[in-house]
Amino acid sequence: MTRSGSVEPARLTIYDVARHAGVSSSTVSRVLAGRGTVSEATRQRVLGVARELGYRPNHVARSLARQDSDAVAVLLPDIANPFFPSLVKALQDEAQHRGYTVILGSTGDDPDNERRYLDTMLSRQVRHVFVVGLSLPKAEVEEYARAGLTFIGLDRGVAGGNGYLVQSDNRAGAKLATRHLIELGHRRIAHIAGPPGISVSRERRRGFLEAMAEAGLPVDERLIVTSPFTEEGGAAAFVELAGRSPGYTAIFSANDLIAIGALFAAHESGLSVPEDFSLVGFDDVSLTRYTSPQLTTVRQDVARMARAGVQFIQADRPAPRRRTVTLPVSLEVRQSTTSPTGRHHERP
Repeated sequence: MTRSGSVEPARLTIYDVARHAGVSSSTVSRVLAGRGTVSEATRQRVLGVARELGYRPNHVARSLARQDSDAVAVLLPDIANPFFPSLVKALQDEAQHRGYTVILGSTGDDPDNERRYLDTMLSRQVRHVFVVGLSLPKAEVEEYARAGLTFIGLDRGVAGGNGYLVQSDNRAGAKLATRHLIELGHRRIAHIAGPPGISVSRERRRGFLEAMAEAGLPVDERLIVTSPFTEEGGAAAFVELAGRSPGYTAIFSANDLIAIGALFAAHESGLSVPEDFSLVGFDDVSLTRYTSPQLTTVRQDVARMARAGVQFIQADRPAPRRRTVTLPVSLEVRQSTTSPTGRHHERP
C-alpha cells in the first residue's frame, strides 16, 4: 500500500521518492545507484520510502549505468537574450541529427529553478545537461554530478561540474573590437562591461585593456562602466557614462544587447552613431543587421559551438583529453563604426 497522495507505482520517479523522503533527487539517485557518500540514516530512509511506495530502485541505477537516455537538456539563464535561442536552435539541429531530443529550460539565474530542473532531469534519467553557467553553489553542483549528471558548459564554465566547456575566445574578440576602433583613429575609447561576476565579462574587459595597452593608449577609469547583458542595462550605462563627462569617440560594449540599449539612449539624447561616436558590440545576434545603423560586432559561431558541445555526449567516443574547447571569433564590420570627425562626442 502506498502513502496517501502518492502516484501509482508504474509512474513513480525518483522525484516522488525524494519528495516523500525529504531529500533531493540527486541524493535519491546516489542511494539507488550505490554511489557517493550518503549517511546511513539517509540511505535507510530513502530505501524504506522506495520500498513503501513500490519503487524499484534498480531501474534508475541500470539506466544511469547504460547512459541510454535519448534526451539532453539545455538550461539557460535568460531565454529573452537573442543569442541563446540561436544557440539552442543550433544545438537542437545538431542533437537531432545524432538522434537526441532537446529539453529546454529557462532558469532566470535562480538557484531554486535550477534545482527543480536538475531534479527533473535526474527523475527522467537525462544524463547530459548543457548549461550557460549555474548559480548553484559548487558543492551542490558536485552532488548532482555524483548523482549521474554530466554538465557541458557553453560560453561559461560550471564550478563543480564535470570539466566540459565550449567557449568562444572572448578575450581575443574584445581585442579585435578594440583594435578595429584604434585602427580607425580612435584614442579615447569607452567600455561598457558586462556583470563583473561572469567570466565572459571579465575576459572581454581584459581583452579591451590589453588592446589599449598594446597600442600605448592610457585607460581612463571614468570611461569604463558596467551593465547587465540587457538593452535596459546598456541604456542606463550610456546615461551614466555621459554623466561622467569624459570625452570619448567610441564605445566597445560587452554584448550586442548592451550596444543596442546604448544606441537607443544616444538617439534619445540627440546623438548619432557613428557621426558622434562609433559603437561595437559582441555576439552578432540577428538584430544587429536591423538596427539603424547596422551594428559592427564580434561574431560567435553558434553552429560550431553546438557541434563541439554535442561531441561530448557521444557515448561511443573515448573520453577527450582536452575538456575545454575554445573557438575563434571574427569581426563583422558594419555601419556603426567610422573614423573620428569633428562631430564626435568630445566632452571636457
